[in-house]
Amino acid sequence: MLNYTVASSGYTFNISVSTTCHKNKEDFAEASSKMTYRKQSVTVSSLCGLIKEGHSFCHCYDDDDEPFTNSTKTQGNFRYTSYIAYDIDDNTMQMEEYLSTLTYQPTIAYTTTSNGIEGKGYRYRLIYCFDGKIKGNEEYVSLFDTMQTEGGMGELKDRCTRSTAQPIFGNGLPSCRLICSNYIYTIPTAATGMPSGKRKKVSKQKIKKEEESVIVCNDTFMKDFEELSLGRFVSKYCRMYPRIEESKLSYRNGYAPIDENYICIYRKWDTEKRRIHIWKDGEGRRKRLYTAALIIRKIKPDITAEHLVYCLSYEVSHYYDNSDGVLNQDFILRVAEAVLNKPIDEITIKGHDKRKYKVYMEYWESLGISPKAAVAKAKAVWNDERIGELYDFQLTDAENIKTMADYGLHISLSTLKRWRKKHGIAKYIKKS
Repeated sequence: MLNYTVASSGYTFNISVSTTCHKNKEDFAEASSKMTYRKQSVTVSSLCGLIKEGHSFCHCYDDDDEPFTNSTKTQGNFRYTSYIAYDIDDNTMQMEEYLSTLTYQPTIAYTTTSNGIEGKGYRYRLIYCFDGKIKGNEEYVSLFDTMQTEGGMGELKDRCTRSTAQPIFGNGLPSCRLICSNYIYTIPTAATGMPSGKRKKVSKQKIKKEEESVIVCNDTFMKDFEELSLGRFVSKYCRMYPRIEESKLSYRNGYAPIDENYICIYRKWDTEKRRIHIWKDGEGRRKRLYTAALIIRKIKPDITAEHLVYCLSYEVSHYYDNSDGVLNQDFILRVAEAVLNKPIDEITIKGHDKRKYKVYMEYWESLGISPKAAVAKAKAVWNDERIGELYDFQLTDAENIKTMADYGLHISLSTLKRWRKKHGIAKYIKKS
């Protein structure tokens, strides 16, 4: 596991920056053959500014004769770098959603000039900065592969930045979205390989953007969140913040109708253990938690940061196997921030519940009815009311049955006759 710290105000590193700026990929491509670079010292913040100005970047080479051109920018001349970049092309997830699935957050992430082009998926670039110099092609490629694998990126469509001769383009378009975590990673030594042990603990409010972070929680809440186990944290705040896991339903007569606007967090039933399934490693835990956060915010658009953090902590402590510590406090905060930053009209979660109604078990329990009998009674009440909504006095029984089937209610002739008898309807009224 890689260690990281948050960049101090004095953190700088060398990078080669183009002497000209360009607004789109076509301009970059046209100018690339004549592009010139100068090596300069940058901070994470100043690099963010250069990216948004539309500069091109590359590593540090054998560059005594500055400024240098493409003839110098080769793998053979590569000397060192303090960053590794990854191109994420044609992804189905927007950048903020994708970041929430990663084990290691990039120092800088930004959308590229071709992001959102019609017919293509989402495109963005991840930049990981390090606390020293990565020297030589072999060390660079090894660390590139390690970050890709351990960081949870999966297969990359474009691996051109695996070459030390590859430049990266900034994005000078107004539509560019940039996220800066300020995380600086420690280069693992050849002797130890990937460092083991826990990551250094950092403040849970270090994820920064160009604007102020939306994760602003009171000091006591944050202190408890950082220092207590998730179980103890949830237990302490359970009376302050209600759980949110489904849309609000209107119960009547022992049941609540479910329509297309109803959404809920998916729970899988474990038939062997006779309990809700606990999501384990390999079952998409990070993506499931992000989806749960989207559902919670969709249900309650004005949810506070504290309330969402509590709900996600409850989810992890009750429905996820987190024995490996992947779904830790750092990750929960990243998910909460990504979801709170997402415009509510862009959250398009669709309901997947196939039920037509939900049984109000507490109601039937108060009447002394067992859960099994409650299901049957709620179904009978639902059917009775649905028949009443759809029954047409000017249709025959056969015609009513056919019409009801068109609306998704399938009943038998004997059921309809019993319903008519119960409600004192002897026969249909003939059409005049």
